[in-house]
Amino acid sequence: MMVLAALPGQLNAEPLRVGLYENPPKIFRDVDGQPAGFWPEVTEAILSGLGYEFEYIDCEWEACLEMVRQGQLDLMPDVAFSEERAEQFQYINEALIYSWSTIVTSQEVEIASLADFEGKRIAVLANSIQERDLRRVLREEGMKSKLIWTSSVQGAIDAIMVGDADMAITNTFFAVQMAEENSLRIPELPFQVNSYHYVVPPDAPRSFVQAMNLASYRQQMTFGSEFHSAEYEWISFHKAPPPRWLVTVLIVAFSVLLLSGGLILILRRVVRARTSDLATTVGALSAEMDLRKKAEKFALETQKFDAIGRLVGGVAHDFNNLLSVIMGNLELVKDQGGLDAASLKFTDQALSATKRGAKLSYDLLSFGRRAQLVPQVLRIDLVLRGIEEMLRRTLPENIFVEFTYGSHVKAVLLDQGQLENAILNLVLNARDAMPDGGKLTLSVSNLRSDQIDDGERLTDEVVVSVADTGVGIKEDALSKVFEPFFTTKEFNKGSGMGLAMVHGFVTQSGGKIRLRSVWGQGTTVELRFPATLEIADQAAASDISAGLLGDERVLLVEDDADVRKALSQRLSTSGFRVTEARDGTEALELIKVAPEFDLLVTDQTMPGPIQGMDLAHQVREALGEIPIVILTGYGTDALDSFAGLSKFTLLNKPVIGPVLISKIRSLLDS
Repeated sequence: MMVLAALPGQLNAEPLRVGLYENPPKIFRDVDGQPAGFWPEVTEAILSGLGYEFEYIDCEWEACLEMVRQGQLDLMPDVAFSEERAEQFQYINEALIYSWSTIVTSQEVEIASLADFEGKRIAVLANSIQERDLRRVLREEGMKSKLIWTSSVQGAIDAIMVGDADMAITNTFFAVQMAEENSLRIPELPFQVNSYHYVVPPDAPRSFVQAMNLASYRQQMTFGSEFHSAEYEWISFHKAPPPRWLVTVLIVAFSVLLLSGGLILILRRVVRARTSDLATTVGALSAEMDLRKKAEKFALETQKFDAIGRLVGGVAHDFNNLLSVIMGNLELVKDQGGLDAASLKFTDQALSATKRGAKLSYDLLSFGRRAQLVPQVLRIDLVLRGIEEMLRRTLPENIFVEFTYGSHVKAVLLDQGQLENAILNLVLNARDAMPDGGKLTLSVSNLRSDQIDDGERLTDEVVVSVADTGVGIKEDALSKVFEPFFTTKEFNKGSGMGLAMVHGFVTQSGGKIRLRSVWGQGTTVELRFPATLEIADQAAASDISAGLLGDERVLLVEDDADVRKALSQRLSTSGFRVTEARDGTEALELIKVAPEFDLLVTDQTMPGPIQGMDLAHQVREALGEIPIVILTGYGTDALDSFAGLSKFTLLNKPVIGPVLISKIRSLLDS
């Protein structure tokens, strides 16, 4: 990464490390051992133009990808795009090649449609894009074929030649030439189109990625560039020119024949060929534009959700601090007693409003995947059975509800409360979609790994399905249903946070959410969670006691003066001796003066160099195994930093007074 961090043209910068593997005619070493093919020519033009020196590192295909993932290669060309790989690398957005996968068969095998794949032995390069697409097609069409994995494209062709395979699926660039050389057939059935890009390590500087994007775009948009020369030489298919002796014979023959007729014939052929090439180019350009529009739409949706997630995280932090002050002071007023009935009513109404505000903040955090989750091993069918009666009571009599459970449902790792809340939100949405009555079906079942759409997943999943026969969702609204505050209901009939919260909870829990809807017929929502081999333990949680007191010394660290005062008053009224600090630096100075604290309560995000996680570790070094309570308004952003710590808990702001005291008492008594 130090190489990428250097400015283009820097004299003392180390050369970039570029991956090179054998994949002719796109990338390979020629007979002299020099890099050749489409990608080396374009790479030389782009990197030289940016002022970078570079060197090629030879490696096998899968080894090259692993080296990029580990940061041992700075750039890897010729990588087909897939969502799974996009999670492991950074793609240069500008695709330089679009290629169809091509079917190659022996002369005896007839392939006219995908149905002819049934029962065939199909050779394919292992772990390639072609293998992924083939598995998806077989699974969607419900066909059974025998896959024969090879380590190279030549190996797939050889499998047909020796009779080990009936057909092969490979990249068009090799298929045409290899089929001609080995007298094989290419059926007129295109298989799948893929885009090929550069990839860089996941932590590569954004400036380098942007520079590569711009340079790739300029290469494609500039007439006569190295990109177009390399594309014509290595990628486009050209018929071999006629031999010189044939040209001579033709010249002699045409000189004998009527010269004018010969010239007209030649001109007609040239016009016909150019017209055909132009039609082919227009078709390819149209297909490429469609693919780019789809890719741009996907990128914009991803950026939009990510930006909204960051926004709600920051808003929730400040909002939760305000709610902490309001809730804390209201609880203190109520605890002091002496209020008349009217004042007590007003106080309870204000507390109820702060709790609703906290719920809204939590829903926003759930959408932004920053909500605090307390996962436990559980079985979803048992959770659903436990809330069956409650769900039935939420539905009117004109809606028939049916619960179905698969046999031996596997355990999952989820926050039970948030799971119940997500199912309730889906049931309420279904109820609102059936104002005139209908049928609601809730089901839980296992989904084996060989049934999962993503062919590279090796773990089983558990599926929760909520299907209704309501009005459905119009097609133009399907892309917006997971956005916060978007709703198709009438004014004041819904907040628009239900599906957004469900989407955030499922994604944060490592699952997937899928929604299918037909206008006028109904909607089905599926929640898919990875199964776990751990044994489910769904014992009910103990009630929170609000009467626990103490007299221990507590070090309270909070940068917001109002929040700090409210927390200090709450702890003091419960008997604790509180020492306040504005930030981590002041807290460490207090520990040096009087290191006799029994517990640390600190905010996670504070001004200055010492954050909550840093302070916790430094306090542990100074005071030993002192209990620690972290308060955060951002959700669980810091939870992984405390993995393995004993006598530790993380609480979301605003925290109810009895909950805070109960957690503190539990830590001190453990």
